[in-house]
Amino acid sequence: MTRLLYETDPYLRKFDATVVKLQGEWVVLDRSAFFPGGGGQDHDIGWMGGLEVRSAKSQAGEVFHQVPGNSFAVGDRLDCEIDWERRYDLMRGHTGEHLLFAMLSRLSPDIELVKIAITPAKKSLMVRGQLNWQLAVQVQEQANEAIAAQLPVSDVWVSKESELIASVRIKVDRIHGDKVRIVSIGELDKAACAGVHIQNTRELKMLLVTKLTSARPVGDYEIEFETGRQAMQTALRLSSIGLQAAETVRAQPEQLLSALTNLKGELQMAQDALRSYGRQALARLEPEKAQGVRLYSGIFESLDKKTLVDSANDFVKEDRTVAILASVDERLMLIVATSKDLDLDSREVLNDGLKVVEGKGGGGKNFASGGSNQAQKAKEALEAAKASLINRLAVA
Repeated sequence: MTRLLYETDPYLRKFDATVVKLQGEWVVLDRSAFFPGGGGQDHDIGWMGGLEVRSAKSQAGEVFHQVPGNSFAVGDRLDCEIDWERRYDLMRGHTGEHLLFAMLSRLSPDIELVKIAITPAKKSLMVRGQLNWQLAVQVQEQANEAIAAQLPVSDVWVSKESELIASVRIKVDRIHGDKVRIVSIGELDKAACAGVHIQNTRELKMLLVTKLTSARPVGDYEIEFETGRQAMQTALRLSSIGLQAAETVRAQPEQLLSALTNLKGELQMAQDALRSYGRQALARLEPEKAQGVRLYSGIFESLDKKTLVDSANDFVKEDRTVAILASVDERLMLIVATSKDLDLDSREVLNDGLKVVEGKGGGGKNFASGGSNQAQKAKEALEAAKASLINRLAVA
């Protein structure tokens, strides 16, 4: 069994320990301050005997440390050091997650915590239940009040049969053994947790929700957040962006959302008008002659795929007819259709058109479609497809 030093002193950065087992590049010590990961919190890294510790994991009561290239022997006494900056970031993130969910569950009692991720790259929790930015703002206000209140963060071990368990956030099926570690944030929250935490909410300095996204099918929402100086810097950056955006749309910052909603409505009306004009232009499209076939071609703004496909299929109902049609908005959509009497492969013509815009597509001999992110090169793609058609007709 490895003596877990982080349980009694989560701020311990350096320690010495004896090697008790070796399995290739994995090293087991008699005691360790390296957190092996768990409860959503990432494992520690650092140094051991002057070598890099790249990972840590727990197995059967022992902590295994991954130390590539080591030549340690059982009985060696080693100086060890945690990557403290990384560890402290994870500690704050884990306590921040507890505080964030505690405030969220107070405002929305039916919400359910599904999963958490506390890593150097991302701090997040996934939940089931109703959530929006208005609620997220309230949650942050209360969380930051708790940070300002400098509440103590403490832990205690109890048995699974303890009366305290009734007042704790816990999933008993995930608890191994007879003992449960309860982490408390003042009187605000009590949760079963094996992770490593800070000792006072003041160490968080600030908590900021940075993103709400769908977490389906795992949960309903994923809430990403930041703490400390990083949260302050992000808040300043996002505030600056918001103020510049308000200035750009000539609105007061408090009215930015309303102004953007109005602009979105106007944009939708403009797009609807473009689609209407596109349908009208498509309906009036006249064919040109190309190597003895009728060729319908053109570029249309914001036309939906169904309209373009239906029109192309209608055009090629006549013998000796080809349709090369494109629609552009944020992406380019290109369609090639040929009448069944022609000895042409629509896929070949399509691919020649999409090559110039690094697009992809597919289909059958008489109908093919594809797209590209390079909508600004729609004319080049259309012309390349038409040139390919004419060349293939010329040698047919």
